[in-house]
Amino acid sequence: MKITSVLFDSQMGKNWSISRSPTKHDILLLVINGKITYTLGDTVIPLQRGDGLFISAGTMRSAVTDPIDPHQMFSVHFNDSTEIDIPLLAGGDHRFIRTISFDYLKQRFSLLYDCWIGQMPCYEIISKGIMLEILGIVQRELMSRQHPSSKQSLAMHIQQYIVKHYREPIRLKELAQHVDRTPNYISSVFKEVTGRTPVEYLHQVRITAAREMLLNTDMTIKEISDYLGYCDQTYFNYIYKKNIGYPPTSTPKRGMKQAVE
Repeated sequence: MKITSVLFDSQMGKNWSISRSPTKHDILLLVINGKITYTLGDTVIPLQRGDGLFISAGTMRSAVTDPIDPHQMFSVHFNDSTEIDIPLLAGGDHRFIRTISFDYLKQRFSLLYDCWIGQMPCYEIISKGIMLEILGIVQRELMSRQHPSSKQSLAMHIQQYIVKHYREPIRLKELAQHVDRTPNYISSVFKEVTGRTPVEYLHQVRITAAREMLLNTDMTIKEISDYLGYCDQTYFNYIYKKNIGYPPTSTPKRGMKQAVE
Protein backbone atom coordinates (compact mmCIF):
# COMPACT_ATOMS: atom_id res chain seq x y z
CA MET A 1 0.00 0.00 0.00
CA LYS A 2 1.22 3.48 -0.86
CA ILE A 3 -0.40 6.56 0.70
CA THR A 4 -0.57 9.50 -1.71
CA SER A 5 -2.19 12.11 0.56
CA VAL A 6 -3.83 12.63 3.95
CA LEU A 7 -6.27 15.53 4.10
CA PHE A 8 -8.39 17.37 6.63
CA ASP A 9 -11.37 19.36 5.39
CA SER A 10 -12.38 21.92 8.00
CA GLN A 11 -15.03 24.62 7.77
CA MET A 12 -15.00 24.52 3.99
CA GLY A 13 -18.07 26.78 3.76
CA LYS A 14 -21.60 26.19 2.55
CA ASN A 15 -20.62 26.17 -1.15
CA TRP A 16 -18.00 23.40 -0.89
CA SER A 17 -18.40 20.66 -3.48
CA ILE A 18 -16.57 18.14 -5.68
CA SER A 19 -17.63 17.93 -9.32
CA ARG A 20 -18.42 14.52 -10.81
CA SER A 21 -15.22 12.73 -11.85
CA PRO A 22 -13.52 9.34 -11.42
CA THR A 23 -11.37 8.91 -8.31
CA LYS A 24 -7.66 8.50 -9.01
CA HIS A 25 -6.98 6.53 -5.82
CA ASP A 26 -8.72 4.43 -3.20
CA ILE A 27 -10.14 6.75 -0.53
CA LEU A 28 -11.06 6.15 3.11
CA LEU A 29 -12.76 9.02 4.90
CA LEU A 30 -14.26 9.78 8.30
CA VAL A 31 -16.72 12.63 8.95
CA ILE A 32 -16.04 14.19 12.36
CA ASN A 33 -18.55 17.04 12.26
CA GLY A 34 -21.38 18.31 10.13
CA LYS A 35 -22.93 16.65 7.08
CA ILE A 36 -21.89 15.87 3.51
CA THR A 37 -23.55 13.97 0.66
CA TYR A 38 -21.63 11.80 -1.80
CA THR A 39 -22.96 10.50 -5.10
CA LEU A 40 -21.10 7.38 -6.23
CA GLY A 41 -22.31 6.26 -9.65
CA ASP A 42 -26.09 6.41 -9.21
CA THR A 43 -26.01 5.90 -5.43
CA VAL A 44 -26.58 8.88 -3.11
CA ILE A 45 -24.94 8.50 0.31
CA PRO A 46 -25.60 11.11 3.03
CA LEU A 47 -22.91 11.17 5.72
CA GLN A 48 -22.80 12.78 9.14
CA ARG A 49 -20.59 12.81 12.24
CA GLY A 50 -19.29 9.31 12.95
CA ASP A 51 -19.83 7.98 9.43
CA GLY A 52 -17.05 6.59 7.26
CA LEU A 53 -16.84 5.71 3.59
CA PHE A 54 -14.46 3.65 1.48
CA ILE A 55 -14.37 4.56 -2.25
CA SER A 56 -12.40 2.39 -4.65
CA ALA A 57 -10.22 3.88 -7.38
CA GLY A 58 -12.01 4.67 -10.64
CA THR A 59 -15.43 5.24 -9.05
CA MET A 60 -17.43 8.15 -10.49
CA ARG A 61 -17.84 10.51 -7.58
CA SER A 62 -19.30 13.88 -6.69
CA ALA A 63 -19.91 15.46 -3.29
CA VAL A 64 -21.52 18.51 -1.71
CA THR A 65 -21.45 19.75 1.86
CA ASP A 66 -24.56 20.62 3.83
CA PRO A 67 -25.13 24.39 3.47
CA ILE A 68 -26.53 24.64 7.02
CA ASP A 69 -24.12 22.26 8.75
CA PRO A 70 -20.85 22.13 6.70
CA HIS A 71 -18.74 19.05 7.23
CA GLN A 72 -15.32 18.43 8.75
CA MET A 73 -13.60 15.21 7.75
CA PHE A 74 -10.36 13.33 7.40
CA SER A 75 -9.58 11.45 4.19
CA VAL A 76 -6.71 9.21 3.12
CA HIS A 77 -5.92 8.57 -0.55
CA PHE A 78 -3.86 5.46 -1.30
CA ASN A 79 -2.84 2.99 -4.01
CA ASP A 80 -1.97 -0.71 -4.28
CA SER A 81 -4.49 -1.77 -1.64
CA THR A 82 -4.94 -5.15 -3.35
CA GLU A 83 -1.75 -6.35 -1.68
CA ILE A 84 -3.51 -6.17 1.70
CA ASP A 85 -5.76 -9.02 2.77
CA ILE A 86 -8.64 -6.86 4.02
CA PRO A 87 -12.10 -7.74 2.68
CA LEU A 88 -13.20 -4.11 3.05
CA LEU A 89 -11.04 -3.28 0.04
CA ALA A 90 -12.30 -6.11 -2.17
CA GLY A 91 -15.34 -5.96 -4.41
CA GLY A 92 -17.71 -3.10 -5.13
CA ASP A 93 -17.02 0.55 -5.73
CA HIS A 94 -17.73 1.72 -2.17
CA ARG A 95 -18.49 0.64 1.39
CA PHE A 96 -20.45 2.68 3.94
CA ILE A 97 -19.19 2.48 7.53
CA ARG A 98 -21.21 3.37 10.64
CA THR A 99 -18.44 3.21 13.22
CA ILE A 100 -18.86 2.31 16.87
CA SER A 101 -15.27 3.36 17.65
CA PHE A 102 -15.60 6.94 16.46
CA ASP A 103 -13.54 8.63 19.17
CA TYR A 104 -10.62 6.25 18.76
CA LEU A 105 -10.73 6.35 14.94
CA LYS A 106 -10.87 10.15 15.04
CA GLN A 107 -7.73 10.08 17.19
CA ARG A 108 -5.92 7.74 14.78
CA PHE A 109 -6.90 9.78 11.70
CA SER A 110 -5.70 12.93 13.50
CA LEU A 111 -2.40 11.26 14.40
CA LEU A 112 -2.00 10.05 10.81
CA TYR A 113 -2.64 13.57 9.51
CA ASP A 114 -0.07 15.08 11.89
CA CYS A 115 2.50 12.44 10.91
CA TRP A 116 1.91 12.98 7.19
CA ILE A 117 2.00 16.79 7.38
CA GLY A 118 5.02 16.87 9.73
CA GLN A 119 7.15 14.66 7.44
CA MET A 120 9.59 13.74 10.18
CA PRO A 121 12.12 10.96 9.44
CA CYS A 122 10.42 7.66 8.53
CA TYR A 123 7.01 9.37 8.36
CA GLU A 124 5.92 7.27 5.38
CA ILE A 125 6.54 3.98 7.23
CA ILE A 126 4.82 5.25 10.38
CA SER A 127 1.89 6.62 8.36
CA LYS A 128 1.42 3.27 6.65
CA GLY A 129 1.40 1.53 10.04
CA ILE A 130 -1.29 3.87 11.39
CA MET A 131 -3.33 3.44 8.20
CA LEU A 132 -3.15 -0.35 8.46
CA GLU A 133 -4.40 -0.11 12.05
CA ILE A 134 -7.32 2.08 10.92
CA LEU A 135 -8.23 -0.38 8.16
CA GLY A 136 -8.02 -3.26 10.61
CA ILE A 137 -10.33 -1.52 13.10
CA VAL A 138 -12.85 -0.72 10.38
CA GLN A 139 -12.78 -4.29 9.10
CA ARG A 140 -13.22 -5.67 12.62
CA GLU A 141 -16.25 -3.42 13.12
CA LEU A 142 -17.81 -4.61 9.88
CA MET A 143 -17.27 -8.20 11.01
CA SER A 144 -18.75 -7.44 14.46
CA ARG A 145 -22.11 -6.85 12.82
CA GLN A 146 -22.34 -10.62 12.70
CA HIS A 147 -22.90 -10.54 16.47
CA PRO A 148 -26.49 -10.71 17.73
CA SER A 149 -28.24 -7.34 17.74
CA SER A 150 -28.73 -7.62 21.51
CA LYS A 151 -24.96 -7.67 22.07
CA GLN A 152 -24.37 -4.81 19.65
CA SER A 153 -27.07 -2.78 21.39
CA LEU A 154 -25.57 -3.47 24.82
CA ALA A 155 -22.08 -2.48 23.65
CA MET A 156 -23.43 0.71 22.07
CA HIS A 157 -25.31 1.59 25.27
CA ILE A 158 -22.17 1.15 27.36
CA GLN A 159 -20.17 3.16 24.86
CA GLN A 160 -22.65 6.04 24.92
CA TYR A 161 -22.61 6.08 28.73
CA ILE A 162 -18.80 6.24 28.80
CA VAL A 163 -18.69 9.06 26.23
CA LYS A 164 -21.20 11.04 28.28
CA HIS A 165 -19.50 10.49 31.65
CA TYR A 166 -15.82 10.03 30.71
CA ARG A 167 -14.61 12.74 33.12
CA GLU A 168 -16.17 10.90 36.03
CA PRO A 169 -14.63 7.94 37.93
CA ILE A 170 -16.50 5.18 36.08
CA ARG A 171 -16.16 1.69 37.55
CA LEU A 172 -17.10 -1.60 35.94
CA LYS A 173 -19.57 -2.38 38.74
CA GLU A 174 -21.40 0.92 38.10
CA LEU A 175 -21.54 0.24 34.37
CA ALA A 176 -23.00 -3.20 35.05
CA GLN A 177 -25.66 -1.75 37.33
CA HIS A 178 -26.52 0.87 34.70
CA VAL A 179 -27.38 -1.81 32.11
CA ASP A 180 -28.63 -4.39 34.65
CA ARG A 181 -26.01 -7.00 33.82
CA THR A 182 -23.04 -8.55 35.65
CA PRO A 183 -19.59 -6.93 35.40
CA ASN A 184 -18.07 -10.03 33.79
CA TYR A 185 -20.85 -10.21 31.19
CA ILE A 186 -20.65 -6.58 30.04
CA SER A 187 -16.85 -6.74 29.91
CA SER A 188 -16.97 -9.89 27.80
CA VAL A 189 -19.65 -8.60 25.41
CA PHE A 190 -18.06 -5.16 25.02
CA LYS A 191 -14.68 -6.66 24.15
CA GLU A 192 -16.28 -9.18 21.79
CA VAL A 193 -18.04 -6.40 19.85
CA THR A 194 -15.48 -3.57 20.01
CA GLY A 195 -12.16 -5.36 20.50
CA ARG A 196 -11.39 -3.57 23.77
CA THR A 197 -12.58 -3.62 27.38
CA PRO A 198 -14.78 -0.84 28.82
CA VAL A 199 -11.81 0.43 30.85
CA GLU A 200 -9.59 0.53 27.76
CA TYR A 201 -12.30 2.40 25.88
CA LEU A 202 -12.68 4.90 28.74
CA HIS A 203 -8.96 5.66 28.58
CA GLN A 204 -9.12 6.04 24.79
CA VAL A 205 -11.96 8.55 25.03
CA ARG A 206 -10.11 10.51 27.71
CA ILE A 207 -6.82 10.52 25.83
CA THR A 208 -8.55 11.59 22.61
CA ALA A 209 -9.94 14.57 24.52
CA ALA A 210 -6.54 15.21 26.10
CA ARG A 211 -4.78 15.29 22.74
CA GLU A 212 -7.31 17.75 21.32
CA MET A 213 -6.80 20.02 24.33
CA LEU A 214 -3.02 19.80 24.11
CA LEU A 215 -3.14 20.62 20.39
CA ASN A 216 -5.65 23.42 20.48
CA THR A 217 -5.76 25.03 23.95
CA ASP A 218 -3.37 26.68 26.38
CA MET A 219 -4.15 24.25 29.20
CA THR A 220 -1.14 22.68 30.92
CA ILE A 221 -0.64 18.92 31.11
CA LYS A 222 -1.53 18.98 34.82
CA GLU A 223 -4.70 20.98 34.17
CA ILE A 224 -5.76 18.52 31.46
CA SER A 225 -4.91 15.54 33.65
CA ASP A 226 -7.05 16.91 36.49
CA TYR A 227 -9.87 17.89 34.11
CA LEU A 228 -10.09 14.32 32.78
CA GLY A 229 -10.18 12.72 36.20
CA TYR A 230 -6.57 11.50 36.47
CA CYS A 231 -5.45 12.28 40.01
CA ASP A 232 -1.88 11.13 39.28
CA GLN A 233 -0.17 13.01 36.43
CA THR A 234 2.48 10.28 36.14
CA TYR A 235 -0.27 7.75 35.46
CA PHE A 236 -1.86 10.13 32.95
CA ASN A 237 1.49 10.45 31.15
CA TYR A 238 1.76 6.64 31.03
CA ILE A 239 -1.75 6.16 29.61
CA TYR A 240 -1.24 8.97 27.10
CA LYS A 241 1.99 7.47 25.77
CA LYS A 242 0.44 3.98 25.66
CA ASN A 243 -2.43 5.24 23.47
CA ILE A 244 -0.70 7.89 21.33
CA GLY A 245 2.82 6.50 21.06
CA TYR A 246 4.65 9.45 22.62
CA PRO A 247 4.33 11.43 25.89
CA PRO A 248 2.10 14.51 26.21
CA THR A 249 5.19 16.72 26.40
CA SER A 250 5.96 15.79 22.78
CA THR A 251 2.54 16.88 21.47
CA PRO A 252 2.93 20.12 19.48
CA LYS A 253 0.52 23.02 19.64
CA ARG A 254 -1.33 23.58 16.43
CA GLY A 255 -4.50 24.71 14.82
CA MET A 256 -5.50 22.05 12.32
CA LYS A 257 -4.51 23.04 8.81
CA GLN A 258 -7.18 23.03 6.18
CA ALA A 259 -6.95 20.95 3.05
CA VAL A 260 -9.15 20.46 0.06
CA GLU A 261 -9.84 16.93 -1.09
